[in-house]
Amino acid sequence: MHYGMPTLVECKTLGECALIADELSLGFIEINMSFPEYCAAEFDIDGACRIAEKHGIFYTIHADEALNPFDFNPSVSDCYFGVMRDTIGVAKRIGARVINLHLQKGIYVTLPGKVILLTDVYKEKYLSRVRDFIKLCEDEIAGSDIKICIENVDSNPFTSSQLDALELFLGSDAFALTLDTGHEVKLGFKDTHVFAQYPEKLMHMHLHDCEGGSPHMPLSSAEVDAEKKLELLRGDTCLIEVKTIDGLRKSVDFLIKNKLFK
Repeated sequence: MHYGMPTLVECKTLGECALIADELSLGFIEINMSFPEYCAAEFDIDGACRIAEKHGIFYTIHADEALNPFDFNPSVSDCYFGVMRDTIGVAKRIGARVINLHLQKGIYVTLPGKVILLTDVYKEKYLSRVRDFIKLCEDEIAGSDIKICIENVDSNPFTSSQLDALELFLGSDAFALTLDTGHEVKLGFKDTHVFAQYPEKLMHMHLHDCEGGSPHMPLSSAEVDAEKKLELLRGDTCLIEVKTIDGLRKSVDFLIKNKLFK
């Protein structure tokens, strides 16, 4: 098992993140491409490779969290296709085997007493673009072992159209799943059925606690059974997704104390 850390706002450079990884014996850093210094146009690829070699670590990638390749405006969608193409290019150059991806629920219309998602109304148009996106990703990662892992988010359970899209995604060898443990708790386990349906696809994990409805808390046996969740993981990368250095230290201490840090 390889445990990792996210890029942190407390760390001004990737090198500072690597020093924390060294201190805590973490094996990788998940680079969030929503940060301006890590977007494809700004990212210092050669510098990142030197840091990885110096500290004996590797990288995973968190795709830009605003990424929505399925926008119904073709110009917007094409732009995000380009962003994903660039993201896969970065992953290849830095040797990242995992790209973590959020699915956006898209635009919705609020009616008296209910909310209607445009992706549900125009589902076939949405799913057609999903198929195009899958083809792009398969073509771009051909010949590499990169997995694009779709994460359960804490803003909404997977929607009806997203569940149909997941069937398409997970029919491709290029795609897998990320279980986010804190998001799962926050949403009352409404997405757990997806991971039960595709257990072999759980290749990446975002491990953190959720206390009082707040995710990204240090591991502490509050509401997340870390040992039970880790038993489900089929891949070998687990991100300790707390957002402070102090929280990372507490979480690693928890894993060591409970004999889960291997």
